[in-house]
Amino acid sequence: MTESSEALLEAIIEILETGRQMELTELYQRVRERNDLDLSRFSTEAGLDARIRKLIYLHASECELYEGTKDLFYSETGKGTGRWGLRK
Repeated sequence: MTESSEALLEAIIEILETGRQMELTELYQRVRERNDLDLSRFSTEAGLDARIRKLIYLHASECELYEGTKDLFYSETGKGTGRWGLRK
């Protein structure tokens, strides 16, 4: 994983550390509001949103893209609902 992807993953984790599940749309907005991330490599908001989704899917065992390493995220309401939380 690239350094920028690691930073983005860490930001997602920090945002979800509130302990509640969050809609993807709210998560996208919270990531864009952070001042500590260089998001200049994303030419569109849709590109950033897609990367955020992919990072979640890579780290959620209920997703087909799960890489089998860190199982960080879960969807209490079920895959495909757009609500994600941080596993404890």
